[in-house]
Amino acid sequence: MDLEQVKERIKRALADGRLSRQESQDIKAAILSDKKVTEDESKLWRELQDQIFKGEVIVED
Repeated sequence: MDLEQVKERIKRALADGRLSRQESQDIKAAILSDKKVTEDESKLWRELQDQIFKGEVIVED
């Protein structure tokens, strides 16, 4: 999956300010789909984690 597709998946998942465990797993699967993690993909994941840490995104089951 290319970087733009990963970005779009993250954008759709966060549209409501919440991240379900399934959405999180889907994003990780998209990043790992080609068996390599690029620097840009890693940065996107870190930014998502930072938003969760800051309370900007709520994680739910």
